[in-house]
Parts: sequence; structure tokens; C-alpha cells
Amino acid sequence: MNTIPQPSVKSLILACIISIILATIILFVAVLPAEYNIDPTGLGSKLGLTVLSQAEGEMIKPSVFSCSDNASSTDKKLGTEWKDTVIITLPPKKGLEYKFSITKDETFEFEWSTADKTKLYFDFHGEPKGDKTGFFKSFKENTDNQSGGFLVAPFTGAHGWYWENKTNQTVIIILKTRGNYKIIGLL
Repeated sequence: MNTIPQPSVKSLILACIISIILATIILFVAVLPAEYNIDPTGLGSKLGLTVLSQAEGEMIKPSVFSCSDNASSTDKKLGTEWKDTVIITLPPKKGLEYKFSITKDETFEFEWSTADKTKLYFDFHGEPKGDKTGFFKSFKENTDNQSGGFLVAPFTGAHGWYWENKTNQTVIIILKTRGNYKIIGLL
């Protein structure tokens, strides 16, 4: 005979108690930090869950502060002046692009670093003006807290960086540039 075993009342009560205990642990470790920014155990922030609880209005937005005052942006190492200094705020777990319009064969010099030495993924690249195919040319792609150099633009178009902050902290990028270009800014 085929009989299906029936659970005892004792095993049903034990299963319910264990389920309630597990649900309570999940509530305190994951749900409260992720949904309400309440972290009684401290594990929510260690797991990066408290970032999820920020309302859209509270989230840090990418921002840019630009200064073209040559007198305050002298590079002591080179003994020359930067044309523009830009301070970019990159929120946690976000990416952004910052671009310049550069004409073919113009020289563009740059130097950027993160204020607190946090390493970011970056892709320094260019996109030809008027191109509708999605083509872009990467000049340098890496993960670092700084980069510098110069570019002789191989084509007229938008040239700049995509930075990605994979950390749980806001990162400040300080970008210094000089050359013949027009600032496009954040994209």
C-alpha cells in the first residue's frame, strides 16, 4: 500500500518556530537596512545594503564644479598653467561620462586623480562627430586613482572619460585640462 506519511503536530510546530526565527534574522540583517536604512546588527552596512535604502531625492547626484581661473591652477611640476580645473562628484555604485569637443589634430592635455586615492574604472575614449553607428575609440582603459597625458585628436568629435565608482562611498575626481577644446560636460 502507498501511504503518504503525515507530519506530526510536534514537527509542524518546530518548522513554524524555525521559519519565524529565520524570517526575523533576514528582517534584521537584510530587509531593514536595505529598505529603511535601519541597521541594528551592523551587517547591512558591511554588505552594502544601506545604500539601497536612500530615497531618490536623498541620493547623491553627479555634480561638477568648474574653474577656469589660470592663476589658481598652476602646475608646479611643469611650471605651466592648466586652462580648466573641474571637480566631479561621483556617487557610490554609479558611472558617468565627462566630455570635451575637440577638433581633429588638436592637442589635449589632461591630468586627473581621485581626492582620496580611491581607484575607479575608467575608459578614456572619443566618438566621431556625426557618427550614428555607435563607434567609439578607446585610448586608455584601466582601473586606477589617477591618469594623465595628452591626446592628439584622431578625429573631430567628443573626447573624454567614462568613470565608474564600484565602491559604497562618494568619490571626488579632480580633472585638469589644457588645449584647444570646448567643454561638453556631463553626459
